[in-house]
Amino acid sequence: MMLNSGVLTREVPYVGGSEEVHFYVEGRRFPDKDFNGLISINLSLLEPINQALPETPIFTDKVVFRVAPWIMTPNTLEPIEVFVSLSRSKSHYSHIPTVFQDELEFGYVDAPHHHFPVVLDSPRDRELNNFPYNVLLGPDFGYVTRVPHRRDVSSMDSFGNLEVSPPVTVNGKEYPLGRIIIGVAFPTATKGRNMTKVVQDFLWAQTVQEPVALFSDWLVVGHVDEFMTFVPAPDRKGFRLLLTSPDAGYKLFRGLQRDGHGKAKLFDGLHDEKPVTVDEILDDENLEAENNYVQSCVDWNRDVLKRELGLDDEDIIDLPILFKMAEDEGVLRAMPYYPDMVNMIVLGKNLGIPKPFGPKVNGHCALEAEMCRLMDGLGLKCTFIDDFAAYHKLLGEVHCGSNVRRKAFEFKWWNVEM
Repeated sequence: MMLNSGVLTREVPYVGGSEEVHFYVEGRRFPDKDFNGLISINLSLLEPINQALPETPIFTDKVVFRVAPWIMTPNTLEPIEVFVSLSRSKSHYSHIPTVFQDELEFGYVDAPHHHFPVVLDSPRDRELNNFPYNVLLGPDFGYVTRVPHRRDVSSMDSFGNLEVSPPVTVNGKEYPLGRIIIGVAFPTATKGRNMTKVVQDFLWAQTVQEPVALFSDWLVVGHVDEFMTFVPAPDRKGFRLLLTSPDAGYKLFRGLQRDGHGKAKLFDGLHDEKPVTVDEILDDENLEAENNYVQSCVDWNRDVLKRELGLDDEDIIDLPILFKMAEDEGVLRAMPYYPDMVNMIVLGKNLGIPKPFGPKVNGHCALEAEMCRLMDGLGLKCTFIDDFAAYHKLLGEVHCGSNVRRKAFEFKWWNVEM
């Protein structure tokens, strides 16, 4: 006996004596804009009088089931499995797919008796478009995707533009599973790129990780992971928000110049990249104006994150990262001037960070030294990865070219106050 959308009513005959009848329910569809995830089943116990008369109701009840939502996992949860692409030859760098993060997002579903991972497949299909379905999908490993009717997708639909915060409390309201973070166009913009509506609708419908929308259309690629990430911390809220900061970058470079290191070079020793000195960066008025604009965009998002995640300034660390502007589809947008250190992979207390190739002071990269100083207080180890040719030149970094499946929350979603 089976009930579904085509068969809504069934009768189970009473055969006499004392026995139990077991019913099982399987969720076949996630909550979405047109389905709140609730399924009601009405039960009636009827007593027959005789064949000529209707049955008499003895007992009725109504049972409501809720389909388990898809849940994302933040950087503060323990990693289980890391996915990266591999090239055996530097000559193949231009063919390395830099889209492990962009192609899919790992999450999970949870029930009192069982839980298992579920991968959300981005509607923006690229080099790895078959990987989630053909490789990951299997027994106890689920798959879900959302595709717009017109398939009018953009870079904003890649999942470097989809992150989740650690658990937070905002004005007394608890978000024990964190909050989803997406990037969109500026709120009052008449034009601009946005994450496609069917994906946004899906994320909102899960309800247990209420999304926060940030302004990311100011970037060429347009992903939130280009200017923010979360790392674990031993104090305060259990994490820190890391933000890119041109202001912190200029402060660092001015300090180097003041200490007599103005001739120190960025990109020194890199092939196909012209070295530039600290003095040259500080003398470039156009570059400074561009970074003032970038800082204003980051500051807008900083205020949103403080408000929506209940953060204080002490919960945020500014990273010294500069940007430059480039024309993208007739619009000026920003890209990192050197490898974007915030676009890292977080594996417990180990951080895989794009190697910035900054100016060297006494044989050590000043940008790496500053990054280590900022992270040392949190007990985090920095490993700098040369992704310049493989990812940075292709408008990506370490986080873009990797993905992590993590342990599920110990907290159960059905205990979230709705």
